[in-house]
Amino acid sequence: MAMTRREFLGAAGVASAAIPAIASAQGTGAASAKAAANPLPVRVGMTDWNLGQRGDIAKVALAREIGLDGIQVSLQFPTDGKTPTLRDPKTQEAFRRAALDNGVQICSLAIGSPGRSRLPLHTSPAAAILLTEAVEVAHNLGTNNILLPILGDSHIDMTNQTQVDTFVATMKEVARYAEKFGVVVAVEDWISAEDNIRLLDAIGSDHVAVYYDAHNIVPRVKDIYAEPKLLGTRIHQIHVKNANMLLSTPGGKLDWPRMAQEFYEIGYRGWYVLETNAPTKDIVADTRANIEYVKKTFRMPPQPA
Repeated sequence: MAMTRREFLGAAGVASAAIPAIASAQGTGAASAKAAANPLPVRVGMTDWNLGQRGDIAKVALAREIGLDGIQVSLQFPTDGKTPTLRDPKTQEAFRRAALDNGVQICSLAIGSPGRSRLPLHTSPAAAILLTEAVEVAHNLGTNNILLPILGDSHIDMTNQTQVDTFVATMKEVARYAEKFGVVVAVEDWISAEDNIRLLDAIGSDHVAVYYDAHNIVPRVKDIYAEPKLLGTRIHQIHVKNANMLLSTPGGKLDWPRMAQEFYEIGYRGWYVLETNAPTKDIVADTRANIEYVKKTFRMPPQPA
């Protein structure tokens, strides 16, 4: 028997609804002790592009085979009239069904490159329309997170007041639409926590937040380990990676155990999404090793050896 839309959204949304990205205060006494003894599970997702291809529904089954809890799927904007796109309700239904059949949650919808004529994403009128459309797509897929990259060709120059003002005005309108659908647009960028706070305060909506990728911005900020405390509840989802190495390989840009402690201390209990390669060319084995690392390292408080 076919599942109704209401039934699907209830099933797909239960995990994300039950476990917020930022946990509320644990309280004191017995409740606090219980929380410490039974910490929330660490949920690990992965980007579809690092699984092999953006917008490929077959990557949902691969995510299940590997043992991932979730997958970040890409909203593509093909122009050939043939390539499947999540803008199509039939493709949305196919992804919903694949996620349910495989027991994998769609943890986020990522905005794929809409083409140079539609960039930068935060100031182009065409991209703004696509972003509001993405809000409804995310809702239909059962996720409450959209990854909006404003880096690379879409990098925002915080010294350019016109760029800042245009971004803020655009995102105020997007936020109004996102609130209607219960979706958060999380911005991944190359700017400091202080500048992100400046932007988010000007936008003034809980439905625009930060998609935090510490690895991307290490050389661009003064103290990467101070940023989580500054951003706090503004962090809605997190990418984890270690250049082209396994997460457990020493010598990377970040001390991940230290960063994991920072995330725990601000109350972050949301998804950790792998944006990792397969250095040994074995996507299954390498990703399983990375999952194991994340579930051990980001499990707080630390578990006995």
